[in-house]
Amino acid sequence: MSVLPYPSYLRVYEPLHALGEATQAQLADDLGANADGGVTWATEQQAALSRAVASSGLVAEADQVPGSYVLRRGGHSYYCPTDVPLRSWLSLSSLVENIGGATAHLWLSADTLANADAAFAKWRSDHPREVPHIRQTTWGIPRTWFVLVVEDERELYEVSGQTSVRYRATVVDAKRRLGRAHAVLRKVIDETELLDELTDLTEWLDAFDAESWVELDYAGIATLLGEGLAADESARDIHRALAALRAGDFATAGAAYRTFEERWRVVNGFERAN
Repeated sequence: MSVLPYPSYLRVYEPLHALGEATQAQLADDLGANADGGVTWATEQQAALSRAVASSGLVAEADQVPGSYVLRRGGHSYYCPTDVPLRSWLSLSSLVENIGGATAHLWLSADTLANADAAFAKWRSDHPREVPHIRQTTWGIPRTWFVLVVEDERELYEVSGQTSVRYRATVVDAKRRLGRAHAVLRKVIDETELLDELTDLTEWLDAFDAESWVELDYAGIATLLGEGLAADESARDIHRALAALRAGDFATAGAAYRTFEERWRVVNGFERAN
């Protein structure tokens, strides 16, 4: 099964007891599943492509996508629901907001948008505090995602004959790193957008159980790094920059961040080429 080259993901895996009864019921088939996240996201991507070319489907049918990703750690299992309906509706809302309602109606019929809004409103009334367990971006990885992890948590894995990279950290560690980064950055930079990104990530992680794990997955984006994947030390670059800022060594901080930025500028360039 082929995988798309441009998305990357941030996922949260929760212990089963932290998930609602309805979600637990939906995940019944996954409770004994093998922890092969690569197969799950490849299947999820194929379902997304199918929805994209379908005449009606903004939201996947229940049997199109596996119910969750599964992570095993220390003899315990953790689950990351794919949350496809919620993510589909949030993506649609973001699209309409970014391009405007008039332009959106050129792509999607008024009935399609109205049906999606009604379905989402019903779902939201039943799940008022639900947030997606998965965040996705394309043609790169946000710099703030690397704040959550450290280089020792990096590992290679294979899917569909391709090598990719993932980092896995406890949510407790990830939130501690976010807090330390925010504390130093607010003292030395005047970039509201960056601080807002850190705050947003912290608030997102606050929605999950304290025993959870977070995973930064390069997924298909790893193929765009080419031979540079072997030398990739993006988490180390970001934390080296933060440590230097904390020590007041702005030259070292700048050098570390430039190394990070130059690596990902190559990947970002593929978006313009496409």
